Amino acid sequence: MMFNPAMKAYQSVAQYSLTGRDADAACFRMLIDELEAAARSPDEEVRRKALFRHQSLWSMIMKANALDAGVVPEEDRALFIALADRAQKYGILATLKPELSLSPLIEIAQDVLEGLEAAQAENEAAFGAENMF
Repeated sequence: MMFNPAMKAYQSVAQYSLTGRDADAACFRMLIDELEAAARSPDEEVRRKALFRHQSLWSMIMKANALDAGVVPEEDRALFIALADRAQKYGILATLKPELSLSPLIEIAQDVLEGLEAAQAENEAAFGAENMF
């Protein structure tokens, strides 16, 4: 059986490409790392930058789920919006009150990451993604 060179190139790239969930998980891993570093650091600038990124990520999540594109069930969208709202409210408080712990924000991000990884594992098991190519 002969492979088209374009198909061969696609397969080699697809093998290492991130899925949407992979990219989301990577964002949350980076956010967790940054929040944990900020929690350990006495430098207020490190904390401000981590909180800025935190607020930006949750703002994008809220914006993406506020509009019904028909991709995500309404119940899930409502959950994401409520979670984003809660995370952003605490993020604002943590910005205004440097003595507040960043642990609640880290825990929310870890919960989301665990959910993404579990959903990804379920999809791989259901579709045999590891054996596609």
